[in-house]
Amino acid sequence: MSIPPHTSPSPATAIPETMTAVTSRRYGDTDVLAIETLPTPTAGPGVLLVQVLGSSANALDWRLLSGTPLFVRFVMGLRKPKRLTPGADVAGRVVAVGDGVTGFAIGDAVFGEANGGAFAEYAAVTAKHFVTLPPGIDFVAAGATPVAALTALQGLRTKGAVQPGDRVLINGAAGGVGTFAVQLARILGATEITAVCSGRNTEQSLALGATRVVDYETEDYIEVGGQYDVVFDLMGNRTADDMRTILAPGARFVGVSGPMSNRWVGPVFHLMRMARAFKKSDVTFHQFTAVPTPDDLSYLAELLASGELVPAIERVVGLDGVVDAIDQIASSHGRGKVAIVTGGQPLSHLVTEDDARAPAL
Repeated sequence: MSIPPHTSPSPATAIPETMTAVTSRRYGDTDVLAIETLPTPTAGPGVLLVQVLGSSANALDWRLLSGTPLFVRFVMGLRKPKRLTPGADVAGRVVAVGDGVTGFAIGDAVFGEANGGAFAEYAAVTAKHFVTLPPGIDFVAAGATPVAALTALQGLRTKGAVQPGDRVLINGAAGGVGTFAVQLARILGATEITAVCSGRNTEQSLALGATRVVDYETEDYIEVGGQYDVVFDLMGNRTADDMRTILAPGARFVGVSGPMSNRWVGPVFHLMRMARAFKKSDVTFHQFTAVPTPDDLSYLAELLASGELVPAIERVVGLDGVVDAIDQIASSHGRGKVAIVTGGQPLSHLVTEDDARAPAL
């Protein structure tokens, strides 16, 4: 079962003075997380106050929680996080509209990427990073989508310029971003989609649209070979010399991350080496951080509504499951998305593995 899909704006409801939220008052592992009662935020200028009905955990949440690489603390707070409540993915209903905000009304169903605050019953979010949801999308699916799907979409469509007929390899196809990337490569018209993941995720990758799966536990995708027009690298575990052997002339290499071998700058040195190496070839190198835009969010919402894009949800938890969700991400052995339901939704209304809209993992 799932939370019923929305059909029309709901009437305004009273906003409570306090709410339940996950908090992080210092940097560290998930043992610094707590569940507290906090004042409900307000909708300032340019801001929407959203009752959070769906969210999910991302690698971004783990990095900001741990404050690594250390350079992020210059932006996120030197001694302690500026964001008291973690979480970026938000789907829910608008309960208040701040000054200067147009295009939204109280009761609208929305989703997008918040600047923290998602792991709570209410979140104050920047309106320009949100869009309204078409009818027929449940909030669990919508809440599992923004950060990971935006990364996959902008990596493949904006940076990788995937065209119909392209051959695409996705290194790290089983996690949140990877499961969206496999689907989006198919939607964008790629005819050969190679998913690199562990053997236990083979069926998942094939169900999402991969035409071939390489089990990294038993095979080396470089030795397996092939020629690819786009490589979407979520792992950063190979050198440019390795990659050149599988990149077709004029190919696009999109690097999202790399080894966290330096506690200050993390994967930056790896990505710089890759960029420098590819300057000597006709392969173009692209590295980016996804940015929520109304156009991309609306495109994803349309795909969710049509059923072409379906979040690969492994399980659904409440706020008391945030610790386990982030621990799983930190282990680098995630499978799809761990969805988080807030807003006091009872367990009987959560998406389950046998839901027709959530692929079984």
